[in-house]
Amino acid sequence: MWRHDMRLNSAILALALAGCAGKPIIETKIVDRPVPVFCEVTLPAECKDAYAVDKVSTKDDMLTLNRALRSEIYERSACEVMLRAAVKGCNKQ
Repeated sequence: MWRHDMRLNSAILALALAGCAGKPIIETKIVDRPVPVFCEVTLPAECKDAYAVDKVSTKDDMLTLNRALRSEIYERSACEVMLRAAVKGCNKQ
């Protein structure tokens, strides 16, 4: 009886070890991780230090001041568009 149990135990052990000796399962996982990338944005030519209002003096009439203010709005919006495009280009990388 003891030998019968020994054979049964050794057979179970052999099957258990044979199951572990099979080919390993290899799983590939793709992990998306944000990576910081250095991006240098240069100041566009449209973004200058002196705008149209800076050239107007206090002695000028209201029409000249109004024209300068209106042109500054367009100059600053052009600068903003260029800076937004540069930042958007940096964020895509």
